[in-house]
Amino acid sequence: MTTNIDISNRALAEIGTRSQITSFNPATDASQEAAYCNLLYNPFRDFLLRNGDYEFALRSALTVVAGGSPFPWTFSYTYPADCVRVKQLIPLNVNLLDPYPAEFSILGQGGSRVIATNVASERVVYSSNGDSEDMWDSMFSESMVRFLGSGLMFALENGGNPSARLLNDALQFAEIASQRNG
Repeated sequence: MTTNIDISNRALAEIGTRSQITSFNPATDASQEAAYCNLLYNPFRDFLLRNGDYEFALRSALTVVAGGSPFPWTFSYTYPADCVRVKQLIPLNVNLLDPYPAEFSILGQGGSRVIATNVASERVVYSSNGDSEDMWDSMFSESMVRFLGSGLMFALENGGNPSARLLNDALQFAEIASQRNG
C-alpha cells in the first residue's frame, strides 16, 4: 500500500538526501524533512490534480443548494469538500440527445466556496483529492514525486539550479500523464 510517506520518501531520495521520514506528525518525526513534507505535500498534490484531468480523481455528487445566489447568478451550490476543480454541472432536465454545458463560476460566499450558475443542476462532476495514493496513475505518482522533490530541494537548501530542473521535469511528467489519461 502506497502512502503519502512513501511518496515523500521517494521525493527525498530523488533529490539525493539520505534521510527518510516516518510521519508528518512532529510528535513522531521532528525532522526538518518531515516538517517540509507535511507543509508541501497537500498543496503540491492539489496543484497537480487541478492542473490535469485524471480519471482516478473524477467524482460525481448530487448538488446541494447553498442558499442565496449572488448577482447575476440564479442558483448556488455548495463546493464539495474534497474538490480541487469543478469540471461540469449536470442540469436537472438534461436532454441526452441535445446536451449543452452549464456555465458556472466558483465564488467565495460567507467564508466558503460556492458554485454559482443560471441552470438548475442535479449533479456536479469534479476532480477530487480524496483518493489514496494506491489509486493514483503511475505517471501521476512520478509527477508528484518529482514536483515534491523540487520543492523539498529548495526548502532544504540543496541548491536552486537542480530544483528548477526537477520542477521542469515534474511539470513535463504531469503534462504527459494528463495527455495519456484523457
